[in-house]
Amino acid sequence: MISFFVKGGGSGKIRGEQIAKHLGAKLNPEKGFENDVCIYVKCVPPLPHPKRTYIDVIEDSMGLRWVRDKKDVGIIASSVSIQNYMVEKTGRKDIVLIPQHHCNFKRELRTRKEVTTAGIIGNKQAFQYPLDKLEKKLDKIGMKLKTLIKPEFKDRQEVVDFYKQIDIQLIWRPDIDHVVKNPLKLVNAMSFGIPTVSYPEKNFMMELEDYFIKAGIIESMIGWVKTLKHYKSVYNNYVRLGLRIAEEYHIDNIAKLYKKL
Repeated sequence: MISFFVKGGGSGKIRGEQIAKHLGAKLNPEKGFENDVCIYVKCVPPLPHPKRTYIDVIEDSMGLRWVRDKKDVGIIASSVSIQNYMVEKTGRKDIVLIPQHHCNFKRELRTRKEVTTAGIIGNKQAFQYPLDKLEKKLDKIGMKLKTLIKPEFKDRQEVVDFYKQIDIQLIWRPDIDHVVKNPLKLVNAMSFGIPTVSYPEKNFMMELEDYFIKAGIIESMIGWVKTLKHYKSVYNNYVRLGLRIAEEYHIDNIAKLYKKL
């Protein structure tokens, strides 16, 4: 049996609640978990901790900082870049890679015939460029901007509904730590058949370099949006590539990795 322990937040919902429900696992049990595989999402286990304890570090979290010097606790990384980071910081070669599953459980697809809307989703750091200026640039090439920017989403369906309303995803985060992150944003969009134009974050490049369009400057991003709008062959190529790789990140496939622990 697997027991998941979470403290809330988006990561707790995705890596804890959603996976636990899918697997029929325990969530935050108060007793009877001592012999389970115990996964602590971003948080720290009690002392003494269960024999088969794993810390799912996710990002720069309390769990990540606590587990760095522990040799008797398993470590789960949600991206290749985090896995490499933890190998470097701990000197351990046994870091377990379990990617983060995307939000599109029903494998729904974008079905609109025209490319009219670019979208940004996430917290206030999701796009580190003035949105009013971006909107004006997009308007000049006949594109609308739709955003869903908030500290935390109320549920998975809110995210699904947003992606079903956009045609291109935009990500611009040059001033964040790109290593201790995972490419969930890319995978979410790809699962709906939506191409992404993004600043080339290191975690994106290490895991999905060929599956998104890289833009080093805003002007390049706008140029690529225009290309995707007017050239169906380019658009459809990224749709095809994205859908193929996104299936690997579906919860049905990611859940199997937890069973191997």
